[in-house]
Amino acid sequence: MTFLLKRLPLLVVAVFSANLHAAPVTTVIDNWTTGQTLVAENTNVTSTVESPGSIGDFRTMKLLSFGNEEGEETRLVVTPTNNRLNLTSPEGPTPTFRITWGGVGGTTGLGGFDFGAGQSLDLFTSVLSFQLRSADLASNFTWEFTDTLNNTATYTGTLPIHSSASAPLAFDIALSSFANAPSVNWNSIDFIVFSGGDVSGLDMSLPASIQLVATVPEPRTWALLGAGLWVIALVVYRRGRRPA
Repeated sequence: MTFLLKRLPLLVVAVFSANLHAAPVTTVIDNWTTGQTLVAENTNVTSTVESPGSIGDFRTMKLLSFGNEEGEETRLVVTPTNNRLNLTSPEGPTPTFRITWGGVGGTTGLGGFDFGAGQSLDLFTSVLSFQLRSADLASNFTWEFTDTLNNTATYTGTLPIHSSASAPLAFDIALSSFANAPSVNWNSIDFIVFSGGDVSGLDMSLPASIQLVATVPEPRTWALLGAGLWVIALVVYRRGRRPA
């Protein structure tokens, strides 16, 4: 018993650090393997395509562009030949885009998609991962995840100027960085939205793939955690019963 008591702090650390050993569950949101093209000139356009390479098998894109001169076109294009999303616009217009994954027309949800394979996610180590291939101007972007109870987690960040001559710039955003993340049921997601632009003359490119890498405790981790807590409780109980 004295042996255990002397090593109680180490046992506590070992048991709780065991929770760091987690199994990754990777879900591809979009590999940009299904082509789609939107062209806007002083208007907004929306289209939905059946997209087997994306979550839910459907992708809905919306493009708004105003300030175009006659004949100037703003384009939002998914090119499956190189697996990229490209936004191109002339100098004058200000394009904004919105991409929704969630079923036909963007109105049918994912039906409660489970990112954790039945287990709760560790929001600090689970990340949304994507890359920026190039951008001629800096712009903001927003990600939204909405569950089947209509709770939404939101993250807004910045895509910087980035040359295509450099390696793609990686973004790994912890789910804990999303506003309202703890209130969202990540095991029952209905809609995912990526939006951005709103900068005059913006050209940018995002390569495949967009994915969410979730970490969930392995069964052996839960077993070790439970056993460790039982030992700690037993030691504390017996210490409390020792005569003074």
